[in-house]
Amino acid sequence: MLGSTKIYGCLADPIDHVQAPTIFTSIFKEKNINAVMVPIHVEKDNLGNLIASLKTIKNFEGMTVTIPHKTTVVNLCDHLEQEAEFTQSVNWIKFDKDRKLIGNNFDGQGFIAGFLSQNFLLKNKKVCIFGAGGAAVSIACSLAKQKIKSLKLINRNFVKANELMTKIKVIDKDLLVEVTEYKDNYLLNDCDIIINATSLGLHKDDKLPFDVNKTSSTSVIADIIMQPLETALLKQAKNLGRPVHYGKYMIESQIDLAGNFLDLW
Repeated sequence: MLGSTKIYGCLADPIDHVQAPTIFTSIFKEKNINAVMVPIHVEKDNLGNLIASLKTIKNFEGMTVTIPHKTTVVNLCDHLEQEAEFTQSVNWIKFDKDRKLIGNNFDGQGFIAGFLSQNFLLKNKKVCIFGAGGAAVSIACSLAKQKIKSLKLINRNFVKANELMTKIKVIDKDLLVEVTEYKDNYLLNDCDIIINATSLGLHKDDKLPFDVNKTSSTSVIADIIMQPLETALLKQAKNLGRPVHYGKYMIESQIDLAGNFLDLW
């Protein structure tokens, strides 16, 4: 590193699962960009202090944001781009020339692009999402633009799931959306695509977000967790012969979007 090296970060809690620092630092090296990305482990209660401190570091340019900070960071931004404003969730932030914090969100676009890149289809499909947090909101809103047949939202917090449904209806008022509480005896065998957009799977002792045995034999089981690459959910799905979609494709599909946002190339 040189004195002129630009620094980028990846905000998370826990931090062990993040892949962005490795991915982006490798890209910087390949493209001969004088920059690095480092993991930053910070708890939610200290997020405000961290942002205030980073504003004073002139060569600290921006960050990617992941669990559990995507919605909390919204209130710390000085300006939100359109996608972040609508979803009220942020997964990329940067400092402008005046050190104002600008927030954006590419989770939804990244998931869609990654999913389609693996030759899966979305049009006219019945989709189910577990979760209603930052990533789930972005993914659900992007799915609503893909002419899917229906969308089922399953979440522990029924209020948050209903709020997400309201956002989806703004995008496509005719889309059939069903909201179900996680504790209910929900049905999955009518879903073509089922997405785990919760944090369940980050830790070895996490229970599965849902039972793959309840799904159709042709259901695509998708996870947004990147580390471990093959979560317990995806292992169960593969053992049952279900097609699976890995979380790594969501971040990999955001590389160009993030690079343009951060003015890297």
